[in-house]
Amino acid sequence: GPGALPFAPLEMITKLGIDRALGAELQIRYFPSGVQGLEDMLAGNADFAGVGFTVMAKMLTQGQDVVAIAPFGGGKTPSFAVVVRQSLRGTVRSIADLKGRSVGVSIGSAKSKAYLQNLAELLLASHGVQPDQVRWVGTAQNIEGQVGALVGKVVDAVFCEEPFPSGLVRRKVGFVLADLRDPRMASRVVGAGHVRAAIATTSVLTRQDPARAQHVVEMLRRTVDWMHNHKPEAIIARLEIADAQERRDRILALARSPDMFPPDVRFSRSQIEATREFMRAGGDRAAAAFDAPRLINDTWAGNRP
Repeated sequence: GPGALPFAPLEMITKLGIDRALGAELQIRYFPSGVQGLEDMLAGNADFAGVGFTVMAKMLTQGQDVVAIAPFGGGKTPSFAVVVRQSLRGTVRSIADLKGRSVGVSIGSAKSKAYLQNLAELLLASHGVQPDQVRWVGTAQNIEGQVGALVGKVVDAVFCEEPFPSGLVRRKVGFVLADLRDPRMASRVVGAGHVRAAIATTSVLTRQDPARAQHVVEMLRRTVDWMHNHKPEAIIARLEIADAQERRDRILALARSPDMFPPDVRFSRSQIEATREFMRAGGDRAAAAFDAPRLINDTWAGNRP
């Protein structure tokens, strides 16, 4: 971030004043990837982190004290796309044509691969391009980083999520090669209905300060409820984005992905099982040791089928 739409519920908490209504003040810091944000939290610099759910599973198998207390990403409509540099139009016509080329994506850290790279690798592999057949380049999850990577010819393509694909196309720096909003494209990704992102903390905090964890889940619950009851224009207006074109990018992205967010902040048991399949399909060793009861504390968020 800032501006990655799947993480909008976190940014909306302060914009709606929900933290203050609950007698708290939420402070948000941005990192190049959720992995780095999670590692910063584990270092004691934050109480919570918003992060890709599969990354948490890997951290758990590495002996890290991580626990998910509420999901906020992973609705029915994914918002990911492969955007190719404009000058390669006509040369790169399919995902198979990315073999041997450079792809920008959120990388993560030396200890753990970022969620976006996991998904990108699985998407490319479903079209016959193995992870070691492209050169992965770390790019920031913001529009400036995506534009710079493509315009500067640092990468041939980027794998990103809304509103960045819409913004890149509008700026004419790239074209959409593959969009996971296309049901045919999404159907090729095993476990596509997995949990996208969740609020992470430590089991120590949930034991020592359960009221703090409850506060954060309640903030998220009220925010998601508000978002589901308002149109894209009203949601984006609250984010106070100065640039009119960027506001329009986000409005169109939300309109195209009406089910980008889950219906509430409860953990879905079917999504959790899809997460296991997603990790297994990607050859993730952590899939075999995926332990949902240890990873999830649904005391405050609850669960659903």
